[in-house]
Amino acid sequence: MRRGLGTNAFLCLLEYDMTILAKSWIVRFWFSLTVVGGVVAVIVSRNFIDDSSFLMGWALVLYVGFGSLVVLANSVSAISQEFRFLGESIISRGIAPTPYLLAKLVSRSFGNAFMFLVVVAPTAFLMRVMSLNNDMTIEGILVGIAYWTLLITVLSFLGITVSVLVNNTMLGLVVLGVIWYMALGILDLAYAEDFSPEGVLGNLPLVLQGKSLTTEITALIVIGIIPILVLPILAVRFMNSRDL
Repeated sequence: MRRGLGTNAFLCLLEYDMTILAKSWIVRFWFSLTVVGGVVAVIVSRNFIDDSSFLMGWALVLYVGFGSLVVLANSVSAISQEFRFLGESIISRGIAPTPYLLAKLVSRSFGNAFMFLVVVAPTAFLMRVMSLNNDMTIEGILVGIAYWTLLITVLSFLGITVSVLVNNTMLGLVVLGVIWYMALGILDLAYAEDFSPEGVLGNLPLVLQGKSLTTEITALIVIGIIPILVLPILAVRFMNSRDL
């Protein structure tokens, strides 16, 4: 009986939070902007002789560069903005902390990943078909998109975890943003061959060409999977230990 009530509460909270995301002006603005960017990327690949893996690589890098801020805003604000009335809701409406947090984790991570996939996946395959100089493979596109989806999901989980710990949305956004962009910079330095446009992309074009090494794929998957498994556990523990 309790399990059924918990499931019902989770589903109701999930639907409620997905509705909030769908109505968010930040989400709508970013989605519209990425649609325009996707169209521009296809047009550029259709009219310039650069390799499609080079153009798509830069499209992915730019998405992470600017999109990370949107993902952070959606995630860090998920709980911190509701703390002022969360305790009252838990007492008066019987909302348990764990289903509430899990609903936020699923909603925000799914919403952020969906915004990415629904634009970038069609863009990549259209570029493969229409590009003047295509060198991407279907397998390479799928692996590259999977990398970026994993990256966005990890950032979403990080944002939710910080949202549990910090009541001030702006503080959490700034602190996590600085840490995240520094980590991206260090990662880029580790993979970049030089500071030319081609060098900064590192091995990303090779991934899109389907030439990435199995060991590299395995390492990136492990690096992504561990936070996805650990962060929800930490977030639930922090949530249940807080005085609401």
